[in-house]
Amino acid sequence: MKVLKGYTKNQYRPEACIVERYIAKEAIEFCLEYINNASLVRVPQSHHDSATQRRGTRGFNVLTMDRQQLSQAHLYVLNNTTEVIPYINCYKKYVSDTHPKINKMRLLQEHNRTFINWFRHTIFVDDNASKTLRLLAAGPNLNVPTWQGYDINAYSFYTKSHDAKSSMKNSGVSVDGQSNHFCSVSNNNPIHMSMPYYGVIEDIWELDYGEFRVHVLRCQWINGNTEVRQDKLGFTLVDLQKGGYNEDPFIMAVQARQVFYVQDPGNSRWSVVLQGRTISISNHIDGSSVDVSEMLGLYQQMPFINGEDQNDVVHENPNDHDEGLWENNYT
Repeated sequence: MKVLKGYTKNQYRPEACIVERYIAKEAIEFCLEYINNASLVRVPQSHHDSATQRRGTRGFNVLTMDRQQLSQAHLYVLNNTTEVIPYINCYKKYVSDTHPKINKMRLLQEHNRTFINWFRHTIFVDDNASKTLRLLAAGPNLNVPTWQGYDINAYSFYTKSHDAKSSMKNSGVSVDGQSNHFCSVSNNNPIHMSMPYYGVIEDIWELDYGEFRVHVLRCQWINGNTEVRQDKLGFTLVDLQKGGYNEDPFIMAVQARQVFYVQDPGNSRWSVVLQGRTISISNHIDGSSVDVSEMLGLYQQMPFINGEDQNDVVHENPNDHDEGLWENNYT
């Protein structure tokens, strides 16, 4: 009774006061049951807070890919997997011994053309080959999951087609590469050099190897020899209208850095390259190949098809893009 009497604020209408305040109390308690787990009103939380994780964010689709493009991506993965490197060296030696007069440029062409089939046959007849090598030798599924948005390395990447519908331009990408440049087809002394490559992301793929997936970016690269220059103030300028390195469009998502292109006010043909800002504090990107034998078990490191948040087993060395041909150099 003490509680009910406390509801009385008008001594001439005690019953009405009690009923009114009692109903208000019950209504508040009823509503609290539904909003008990609701977020507090505050500054909106960014949906990119987990950008350091490897995950697709938007525009998911599954497409059946052309075998030629899929083979390009698969070859890129093989050439940048630590466990495959001994087989690469072995096959190059085999080609050199079979064709003693072949030069280095022709050797790279032959390697790119035939290594996948040789690697598959070699692994399948080797009873000691690891499970990872057998999955890689079998190759990726023709049905490739694709994304229009992907978060990794504290960056949020979009494809070029998604950028066209968005006010935010997140399709610019850069990668540091070491490459061998040939001045001619007959040149047997390529020039080894390290340089950044700039491009635009066209597609984001998940290569499905059955028990794990490897994320790659298919990019339109800018020719670093003719379409990239520096102005007097030290800014890097690129010509986005002309592309290059069409034979090597893929990089691993794990090695990508984000850049933005701003049109040069003095010359509309050129765009100024600005480095992207990471979403989180960490800015470490490991673009080196990884010895999978030193990692945890396959099922603890691979991102499974069911979407569990795990890490890729293979990473890549950005040692490509040498005017249509590339070669990985290992020390």
